[in-house]
Amino acid sequence: MQAHVFSAGGRRLAASTWGRVDGGDPVVVMLHGGLDCTSTWKDLPEAIAQATGLAVLSYDRWGYGGSEPFAGGRERSYRFAEAGPVFGDLLSHFGIRQAVLFGHSDGGAMSLLAAAAHPDAVLGVCACSPTIALDEHMVWAMGGAREAYERGGLREKLARHHGDKTDAMFWAWYTPWADPAAVQWTMAPQVAEVRCPVAAIFGQADDYGWRPSARVLVEHGRMPLEMHALTGVGHDPQHRARPVVLDAFMRLLAAATGRRAAPTRSPTTTQRP
Repeated sequence: MQAHVFSAGGRRLAASTWGRVDGGDPVVVMLHGGLDCTSTWKDLPEAIAQATGLAVLSYDRWGYGGSEPFAGGRERSYRFAEAGPVFGDLLSHFGIRQAVLFGHSDGGAMSLLAAAAHPDAVLGVCACSPTIALDEHMVWAMGGAREAYERGGLREKLARHHGDKTDAMFWAWYTPWADPAAVQWTMAPQVAEVRCPVAAIFGQADDYGWRPSARVLVEHGRMPLEMHALTGVGHDPQHRARPVVLDAFMRLLAAATGRRAAPTRSPTTTQRP
């Protein structure tokens, strides 16, 4: 693993790479969730690099992990800036011409936005629990997250990854999505623009909800789509159901790049929204 500091969107960001990103092959770029950063992926980047033989890059977005801290709050439109010009700066800095994206939650949604914004560069998207359309489950879950942050142990847990940026990071994530008006928010127009293959993995026990996002993919998506809704799995299938996720990612990689997929494991539960 090699650490990097680079500029994107006018901010100083931190990144880590596994393997050479300038080797000419597609690069797996990982986009973390709304309370996460590179370190919360645990050993998943290394596992993906070993399974695929491709270089992997994970970066901390503005306000997260080792990157520059926030200055002020955010509107829900922040996703479009992150997936558009900021992601474009990342590709340019590292000289990445072709990427396969792996995103979780907020980062899963951004991966789809990036595929729409950079169609020539993004070959495929694997999105775990992408929050691309919301319902009342999101509002309820945000209330639970605030309770856990203020009275539970969530703040201390997050501080191990974000340090003195933790408070600003949490509230910049919480405020836009805790607004009851957020249940009207949808990425349906952008999903309709995605043309590359997509693998979407949801957990049916996701506190933040999954059916609205899955429904948007089915009803508005025009891309080749493989979708799973896993029983007994919550918001983090990349950790709780890693074998299923890695198998889906290998099939996505084969569809996106022509590389041979790994043998498929036993069938998993797939459910339409």
